[in-house]
Amino acid sequence: MKKIIFILCFVLGTSAFAQQTENDAFQKKAVELIKLTSGQQFEILSEPIVNQIPESNREAFKEELDKSLQGLYVKLAKIYREEFTEEELDKILAFYDTPVGEKMVETTPKVMQKAMTVGQQWGMELQGIMQKYMQ
Repeated sequence: MKKIIFILCFVLGTSAFAQQTENDAFQKKAVELIKLTSGQQFEILSEPIVNQIPESNREAFKEELDKSLQGLYVKLAKIYREEFTEEELDKILAFYDTPVGEKMVETTPKVMQKAMTVGQQWGMELQGIMQKYMQ
């Protein structure tokens, strides 16, 4: 009887460990994708925040900011894991490992900055249109 209980515990423990390892791999892939697609944008968006911190405290702030970003990546990874299968993440990551995928990662921050400028200009135009109809 003790042998059966031991074997059952061993099998269940091994199964739980295997599932945890699979989940860890899935989690790592989701975080990797987030870093590839959004990491540079987070850096660009955080730059004005960092510049508001006094020079003497900037390095310490950057360290805490980086730790905070790691926590954000973990939270965002949960969303990615809900929306994509691990196999889909593998295919998406494979795309980003191609020359055009690498170019997309490299170019996206520049595109986003230009798009923000265009969006701001459009917002000003929209205000003029809105004012016509608010009278």
